[in-house]
Amino acid sequence: MAASFGERLLTEVHEERLNELLHSLRELYQERIGRNTLKTRFGVDELDKLVGIFTAPVPSGQSRADTAQEELPLDPEHDPDDELAHDPPGRTANTHSAGIPVPAYTSHAEPVLEISSTSSAAGKTNLLYYITALAVLPAEINGFKIGGHDSAVVFMDTDGRFDTERLRSVLCGIVKVKCGAQDMSRLDEGMERMAVSCLKHVHVFQPQSSSALLATLQRLDTYLLDLARHASSSRALRLLILDSANAFYWQDKLQDEMTRVEQIGRPAAEIEHDRRQKQSFYLFDMYTDLVRELQRLQRVFSCAVVFTTTAAPHTTPSRRSHGYQPSGPYDLYNPSDAPAFRRPSFRSALPAPWGTFPVLRVVVQRDPVRPFPAAMGLQEAEENAAKRQEILMRGRFSGWVNMWGREDWPRRWLEGVEALDGGMFFFRMGRDGVQFG
Repeated sequence: MAASFGERLLTEVHEERLNELLHSLRELYQERIGRNTLKTRFGVDELDKLVGIFTAPVPSGQSRADTAQEELPLDPEHDPDDELAHDPPGRTANTHSAGIPVPAYTSHAEPVLEISSTSSAAGKTNLLYYITALAVLPAEINGFKIGGHDSAVVFMDTDGRFDTERLRSVLCGIVKVKCGAQDMSRLDEGMERMAVSCLKHVHVFQPQSSSALLATLQRLDTYLLDLARHASSSRALRLLILDSANAFYWQDKLQDEMTRVEQIGRPAAEIEHDRRQKQSFYLFDMYTDLVRELQRLQRVFSCAVVFTTTAAPHTTPSRRSHGYQPSGPYDLYNPSDAPAFRRPSFRSALPAPWGTFPVLRVVVQRDPVRPFPAAMGLQEAEENAAKRQEILMRGRFSGWVNMWGREDWPRRWLEGVEALDGGMFFFRMGRDGVQFG
């Protein structure tokens, strides 16, 4: 027992010293390049600039407490009855008194980005493929500047829908756009070899439950730091992606309810003992552990975390979105027609502590095409069908900052978002890949 305790204590000391060493090296690097230098985090100007708003240093005269804390606070004395609430009222460091999440403040730290939508096929996964491709691509190919980062990516595919061929298409599409069609003859021969070489640095895991996801995260650093096990030993980890974070939500919620039913009539002391010993499943405890592991991995590898969620349509409209309601069975709202504060915004699709984990939350959707009016005749519908199909084939998508809880944001955040086209960005998706702008 004493030997086991000593080994565990020694391991904790080593990990703590490693974290301190990494922190000191990052601080020295940041001082060298300049504190106000905008770091290219995702390789997408629109996203990098938006992240920069929420990770900028606190202006002189303001304390960090005026915004939020560097790391997500997790309350060990949280009331179990509030575990299924999205924003527990006891967690005031990062939330408004009404339970509205405020983005976590992480000055100079690697960001956490949430990409959400209210439906499938909204462009979330393809957006992940795009930033993944930029992460693993080289900075230049045959003298052409590609803008890649020569890094590695960990992709947690909880939905089981990871498409290697689609990622290859997106990767090759980026190269074609950066190099220009007229110069592709110089690259065609080595394109496939280049794609295969880059894809070796995308490490895909497919956990089948939240428990399996947690176990994978807990052992991820052991895998990555074992340089003989993979081809990315010479590369930094740039992205840790989770697609999607709420894949197991209903499975977890059922298991949580079953635990509560089984413990009816048991002494409170026994219940608390089992809970602290991780012998019982509680949804809040599981999600707290998941977020903590993601934070730990960020500290070790200095990587960005990106995760996707899908919000239930009936929870989408904000209380402050000026009466926004979708008209009919399809969401026909065009966000580019409205100012930032009038665009649909919604709270996190997941219970605490996910709501305050992201630094930046963005919403994406495919630009809608209105259905045929009920009074339209068959001949008129046939005449308009070709034009409608042309619009659909353009594959235009839009995204914007999820401004839920903006009433509690510092003025500099609001002004920064408004200065960047209100936090709007656009991208297109086609067979050849993804393009921004």
